[in-house]
Amino acid sequence: MNKKVILTSVAVLSTFASMGTPLVVNAANTNVIVGPSVKKADPTIGHSDSIGPVSKSNSDQQVIVQATNNYATPAEQQAFMAKVVPIAQQVAAKYNIYASVMLAQAIIESGWGKSDLAVYANNLFGLKGSYNGSTYLVPTREWSNSLNDYYWINANFSKYPSYYESFADNGNKIRNGVSWDSSYYKGAWKENASSYKDATAWLQGRYATEPHYAEILNNTIATYNLSQYDGAAETNGGSQDDATTGTVHVKVTPYARIYNNDNKLISNRALMSNSDWYFNRTKTDSNGTTWYHVATNEWVSSSDVYKL
Repeated sequence: MNKKVILTSVAVLSTFASMGTPLVVNAANTNVIVGPSVKKADPTIGHSDSIGPVSKSNSDQQVIVQATNNYATPAEQQAFMAKVVPIAQQVAAKYNIYASVMLAQAIIESGWGKSDLAVYANNLFGLKGSYNGSTYLVPTREWSNSLNDYYWINANFSKYPSYYESFADNGNKIRNGVSWDSSYYKGAWKENASSYKDATAWLQGRYATEPHYAEILNNTIATYNLSQYDGAAETNGGSQDDATTGTVHVKVTPYARIYNNDNKLISNRALMSNSDWYFNRTKTDSNGTTWYHVATNEWVSSSDVYKL
């Protein structure tokens, strides 16, 4: 039996009025190189406490400076969450990982989307490298075993066209690992982690060398009730033709309406314009319209989207 995991409901149009006081995290003074029982941390990730600040006066380099104050007002938090919650749910469903963990990572790594890396490169997770050839050159602090100290270098970080690609890249990393070990993050996969706390415990020392990384993530998840976006995984019995899976792009503005399994309009949720959505099933109604299954009990019409 080939089971497909479906994301939970998309809360695009709902508010986040219940969110509490902004969480303040400061790990900049922690000089820990490797977490517990881990021989090698992922070097392709640069964290917020290791990026900048460096002068922007050098005009021949594309240098960005990490925000020094990541405080976000409740309104800014709500706006950020309205953008990233549906994306996190979709990516989490595709890779069978915890949306709550990715949301917490995005919050603390980008300062609610206020860091320069997030603002200018849509990079919410500090992933190094490039995305389709697009990079941003950033001053970042690295550790030298020979010097037994930190030093500064300019490193290329991935520059994404939108938040969606940033989440997708991070989800792909958690599912497919690093170059030397494809199962490097296997303890964060839902099939191996019975709760988000199991997943965060696995990430500590692997994704980040900060010794309290799991605690920081857990506190963020608890403070903002992010576990509500994990939901229960839905599976489809029987075989599933891979030809019925893919991604659609919302072509209408300001959003595409979604419908339940009984073709009833879901009035309090929708899909944002110009956003991409993974689907795992399709169906055709009596009028010949194709529908894409983009969430648990949620479908979008081909009249509002096109297949990528």
